[in-house]
Amino acid sequence: MKALIAAMLIVAAHVAGLALFPARGMAVSYVFFFSVAALAMGSVVHAWHRSGPPRDRRWWLLLASLALWVIGMSLSARQNYALDNSNPAPGDSMFFYILYVLPVLVAVSSAPVAARKHWAMGIDLILAALLGVLFYVRTFSIVSLEGAMGPQQAVDVAYMLDFENACLAVAASLRFLATDRTDDHAFFRSVMFFFVSYAFAGYFYNHYVALGGHPDFGTSPWDALLDVPFLALFVAIGVRLPQRHWHPPVYLVRFVQSASPTFLAMSVLGFGLMVIPGYPSLGIAGAIAAVIGIGLRGTLAQVDLVEEEYRLSRSREELQGLVFIDALTGLANRRALDERLLREWHRPGQREPIGLLMIDVDYFKEYNDRYGHLAGDDCLRALAETLTARGLRPSDFIARFGGEEFAVVAPGTRLEEALALADDLRAHVEAQAIIHPMSPFGVLTITIGVAASQPSANSGPLDLLNAADRALYRAKHAGRNRAGGPVESRNESSRA
Repeated sequence: MKALIAAMLIVAAHVAGLALFPARGMAVSYVFFFSVAALAMGSVVHAWHRSGPPRDRRWWLLLASLALWVIGMSLSARQNYALDNSNPAPGDSMFFYILYVLPVLVAVSSAPVAARKHWAMGIDLILAALLGVLFYVRTFSIVSLEGAMGPQQAVDVAYMLDFENACLAVAASLRFLATDRTDDHAFFRSVMFFFVSYAFAGYFYNHYVALGGHPDFGTSPWDALLDVPFLALFVAIGVRLPQRHWHPPVYLVRFVQSASPTFLAMSVLGFGLMVIPGYPSLGIAGAIAAVIGIGLRGTLAQVDLVEEEYRLSRSREELQGLVFIDALTGLANRRALDERLLREWHRPGQREPIGLLMIDVDYFKEYNDRYGHLAGDDCLRALAETLTARGLRPSDFIARFGGEEFAVVAPGTRLEEALALADDLRAHVEAQAIIHPMSPFGVLTITIGVAASQPSANSGPLDLLNAADRALYRAKHAGRNRAGGPVESRNESSRA
């Protein structure tokens, strides 16, 4: 609120100064123009300092635009005072009044901070340099260094200023309405305030004051109108940002962000077409460069998109691996086991029984108590390597069920085949002769519960798990170091 009151007081002081000192009205206006520009530039530096982290460098582009405008105003003062030239459109100052939009046009055309690429900034700088050349050619194709040759040339320059100010106002408004980041909101809000007010104030002043019988500063109280854009920028930065009650749709945000890089290229294309009548080679080169710039940007953006999709795919696969892999043994974990068992159970055309082996390490608690948990972890890793290296078919699936328990899913396996597989695994583990003095067998052994079931609508994977778990329970109570099936007395294989 204080910033708004200060801005109103400055405009009132400018009008009062013109009324009180009509003989020195030109000097009064120049003092106020330079003062409000300096105030706006200081506000931009302040906005940059409070942005981020990291600090938003786009504020420096806006500062550069204001500095170019100040240079243009300085050249106007030189024409009036040093050269005694009252022409309303001297070429040197007009060129800087046209050129001043270039830095902020680059900022408005830029992608969001997180999506900026060095190659994109390189393309923007090349197009910006070409646009600067086109500005120069277009300006001095209408006016000379001393000014416009006639009223029509002055009007043409005024319309060119109106066109670029209106384009920047529209572009900044679109970026402001489609922002989803706080820094973007603050920056484009300020740029929008400046260029919208400048488009209206500049149009009125150029056509109804400067070209309407008052070519010099200080001859009309309407001079204070040119203070408004800079004071609007000062207020936009100084007033605390209000809470946004409207949040743009995500699609609109992404659309405007994706389309914004074309602002700069379209400007090059437009001014290239303007200079074709007088400078056909340069105009055609500008139009071609704009098309190439848009195409190159689109191609490189597509390359980045493909690369990003590939990186996300790899990351997704790695995350899935972390979700489904047991960190200790490197085997699949319980979640992976459940999903695999469910998939096998509901496989289309599944007509073969599914075998399931539940494996438990014998006397593992005693092993941990004797050698410690780190040695227990080493033991589990060695056991996992042993199980995966012995007798499993490509279709079999082994996982760590939890703790010292493991499981093997054997699709297309009958009970007798599953028992044979279990006994082979048990014998192979025992043959490794891993010393276990706390076991009655003297070495590390395993007990396996075996079950097999034909998938049907009346049963599920959980029934198979329960059957294998019950078989494991009976085998452990029968003496361990053995493989047991659903009926212990008929389906038992143990150490002799």
